[in-house]
Amino acid sequence: MLLLLLVDLIRPLQALEVALIPSTGCYSHDVMMKEVGLSMPPGASITWIQAFLYDFGFGEIPLPANWTRLSIWGHDDEGVELMRSAGSLLWEQNVPTDFDRPWDLRGSFSFFKMLERHQTYCEKMLDDQRFLQYMRSQKTDVVLLDHFLQECMGGLAYLLNTSVVQFSNWPIADGYITSLNVPANPSATPKTGTPYSGLGMSFGERVGNLLFHWVIITARIIQNFVLSRMFARKGFPEVDIIRSEAERAIYAGRSEFLFDVVRPINNRVKYFGSNIQMNPSDYVTVIPELHENHRDVMHPQSGINCRQNIQLPNSTAQLPLSLSDCLCQNGPVSFAAANISSLPVRRTNLYMELDRSSVQQKFLEISRQFPELDWPSLTKEKFILVSFGSVAQAHYMPLDLVRQIFSAFAQTPYKVIWQTNSATKSLLWTRNISVPRNVIMTSWAPIKEMLAHPNLQYLICHGGINTINELLLFGVPVIGVHLQGDQGSNLRRLTDLGAAVMISIARIAQGQLPHTMRKFENNLERHWQRAAQLSSMLETYRTIHKDQQVFWIGWTARHGKRLRDRNFLNMHYVGDTENVFWFTVIAILIGMFTLVLF
Repeated sequence: MLLLLLVDLIRPLQALEVALIPSTGCYSHDVMMKEVGLSMPPGASITWIQAFLYDFGFGEIPLPANWTRLSIWGHDDEGVELMRSAGSLLWEQNVPTDFDRPWDLRGSFSFFKMLERHQTYCEKMLDDQRFLQYMRSQKTDVVLLDHFLQECMGGLAYLLNTSVVQFSNWPIADGYITSLNVPANPSATPKTGTPYSGLGMSFGERVGNLLFHWVIITARIIQNFVLSRMFARKGFPEVDIIRSEAERAIYAGRSEFLFDVVRPINNRVKYFGSNIQMNPSDYVTVIPELHENHRDVMHPQSGINCRQNIQLPNSTAQLPLSLSDCLCQNGPVSFAAANISSLPVRRTNLYMELDRSSVQQKFLEISRQFPELDWPSLTKEKFILVSFGSVAQAHYMPLDLVRQIFSAFAQTPYKVIWQTNSATKSLLWTRNISVPRNVIMTSWAPIKEMLAHPNLQYLICHGGINTINELLLFGVPVIGVHLQGDQGSNLRRLTDLGAAVMISIARIAQGQLPHTMRKFENNLERHWQRAAQLSSMLETYRTIHKDQQVFWIGWTARHGKRLRDRNFLNMHYVGDTENVFWFTVIAILIGMFTLVLF
């Protein structure tokens, strides 16, 4: 026993050998995995193992010079065409399953095509001499696997014969935690990927939830069968995908424990959302000051004489008086004369005890980097921020949908800043439609700085898990437009908590966005209050659970393999009976349906 304790004390002093297996090119997933690698102890030897299949305009993510990149390039013509078809489909329905139109299976076909490509390039990785040499020569301490849609890469992780942390830029997903023998009854727990509420589902929603559960089970059983045969053909018959998942020490998601749906979990399921190392105050570029009758915007410096305005280099924009490089000796300059609302300043804790010179520098820097936003003007104008994530690109949007969106934006009293994730010249529909005067389109925007801006009114977004976490940190309400994957689930959690409302892309196409925005704006203060409460809860929770991600990954590196080999934890999958039962029921129903038709 003493010997084991001594080994455990010495082990952290040795350089860790870490393997990172990121996604197939989704930028937000790769950023998350890189952040995980950067959190490793100094001196850790890190190998990045990736099948890069989809380039969303960012290319392969840059890595530190001391990391080893072991990647296969698969961004070919087939991948480009799949991105184009799926990218266009996002603006018509929720992908892979549209719960408003479940009979439309185009999203499911794209989904299965992606799985097929993932397996093809995973097989190429298994044949790659670099990987085989790494597998045979390296004594890896821990593998970090972005598991979503990467069951085959999970088989490669199993071959490294070490502790595996299953960690994706997704919330906790029912299809995966069943491998850890965690139940997820579809009559009670809304499946991840559905827009159903955790506060209660109607009978029809429960039926839809059950059908989606069946689809997940069927896909995983078929995939496990196909991959097992592939690994056996390659000389690795011991690889069983679901059983290898059951042997992983930790399953982690990017969501927040506080705000997840009530569901069964066990002590191997971890929530790492709160480990995002971000302080919202670090992104403040404008400091509001609360006064009895009106809002002032105070510049971050004081004590020197004032100038009327300053000219920004490489820009025709001028800074307003209150945001020049000094503060008038008479105090903050009021914008009451500039029609600024007398509403109280929201999120006052965000703007307290800031270094004013640092804030001023950030203001100037953002103004220079994004001249098209006219950053100084935002000190006098309230605005809405619109962003649909790095995957959904505006140049794929159909013209009729753009018309509906612009019609809604033109009716709001606020300026609208839309981050399109597409180069302006690629937005061909701008040739056939007039952009409303209150709308600014930009290919990229400083999202975090805008979330910290005192004149931000609310956000319209897709509901990706990173965006949801940022909204909760900054305390900003949202109108959510779910387009794919987990986004419906993420937005439903915020809607249940009172900080959001949801609208589908199909309802926007039907012209319902103006009504949704108007109703949301009429209740805006209530949504802000609720968002502030959630943000305060999260701030306290983050303080208590700081560095949890680093701790558990380090713990897995030290103990995971020993726990698996000595059976200290029940790491054997026992759910086959239930899944085989449901698979049999589905097969019988499909057979009966086929007989009736033919």
